[in-house]
Amino acid sequence: MKKEGKRRWVAVLEITLALVWLSAMALVGFFFPGFLTSLPVFKIKEIQIYGTNSIPPSAISSSVYKVSKNNWLFLDSKRLLAKTNELTNNSLKDIKIERIPSLDGARVNVYVQERVPIAYVVHENILMMIDGQGELFYNPAIENKLPTIYTFSFDYIKKHHTNLNNLVESIKDTGFSINEVYVTDRNTIIYISGGRMVLPPLSQISPLVFDRIKKIYNRIGMGKMDVLITSGNIAVIKEEK
Repeated sequence: MKKEGKRRWVAVLEITLALVWLSAMALVGFFFPGFLTSLPVFKIKEIQIYGTNSIPPSAISSSVYKVSKNNWLFLDSKRLLAKTNELTNNSLKDIKIERIPSLDGARVNVYVQERVPIAYVVHENILMMIDGQGELFYNPAIENKLPTIYTFSFDYIKKHHTNLNNLVESIKDTGFSINEVYVTDRNTIIYISGGRMVLPPLSQISPLVFDRIKKIYNRIGMGKMDVLITSGNIAVIKEEK
């Protein structure tokens, strides 16, 4: 009986100590971040932002304070990128952070890379931009003259962004500029300064089509024409008089 009582007493003691330890750890976890923030050495005293062209630096510095709570120890580049993109409609491609600590706080250098659009994309009266990596975003400060793509699905454009990017570059190489592109599940209709071009669906455009485009316009020149290229890479050309 004495042994059983002793065992029960030990078990109760172990459980009590475990609860005390968990409570202590919880209190430490609750108060420790506030304690660190109160120390000057861990505070952010200065923020320098590099690489911005059109995004206001205030959006980035605001994100720094929201993510870090003014403590450079808690500053993380992935979380900062996500928070900044919340405020800028996904307009940043990358963020890198450099911390330079001192006794009275740290200087934080933030290096950003903005997304560069290749076209506007319109779906159901929603206007977005798309970059060469297929990321949709919107940056109203960018005033570049870009082609406008009308599509039945943003997801379709994202899925086949490589073909879209190659198509835009191929037409640029001919010396013409793209005005509008109409993307359907049946074909891709492009209005350029040299007329109109009807191609297979964006999902079916191959490198052979890009090569065909370059050869056609290099041979015929800069005159206006309607060009139809089928999925079998057959070209039908009608010159405008």
